[in-house]
Amino acid sequence: MPTNQPQRFLLFWYRQWQCRPILGDRDATDDRHPVQTGGFTLSEVLLAILLTTIFVAVALQGMVVAMLLKSKALHMAEADRWVQADLEQIRSQLTVPQLPFAANRLRCHPTSIDLGFADLVRDNLAGGNVTGINDYPLAILTATSRTGKTFQIARTLTIPLTPENPDAKILGIQYKVTPTNQGSLELPIFHIYTEVMADAALQCQ
Repeated sequence: MPTNQPQRFLLFWYRQWQCRPILGDRDATDDRHPVQTGGFTLSEVLLAILLTTIFVAVALQGMVVAMLLKSKALHMAEADRWVQADLEQIRSQLTVPQLPFAANRLRCHPTSIDLGFADLVRDNLAGGNVTGINDYPLAILTATSRTGKTFQIARTLTIPLTPENPDAKILGIQYKVTPTNQGSLELPIFHIYTEVMADAALQCQ
């Protein structure tokens, strides 16, 4: 009597063969066949931390330097504006109505430095009679920047003894702007020297 047992055995074996896992597709959770995974060593982690620290330190230092340069540029721009404002006020006192030519005609050709137009302007700015060739300091001005820092503006008058100023008509003014720190002076941040002349001096022949 024929039987189909060999056919059943072959079908069972075929199904079991299909269910076997393929080599290389093992489950990573299978303890019998552990899968190798990659990672960083301790030296690599320490090196990464060191490089990151150096990069952050350099970046912060660059930011600090940029802020200092920006603050210095701002202070210098403000110092220039303060000086220009003071010069405009000084020039407003050198006009013909303020220092008329008719009353000072003899100053066109002075016999000494104390009789020229430069001395007239110096006396007018100083508020009194100033004589001699020594530099004369005006009252120190104070100003506060937008950052809240306080500055002193020193102004010094001088009559240049140069071939370009034989009749002592030109008066030199030197400005020096210095920041203060809790009452003590720091290094000056702004210097400028300029020259002014009374409008009446231009009428001299």
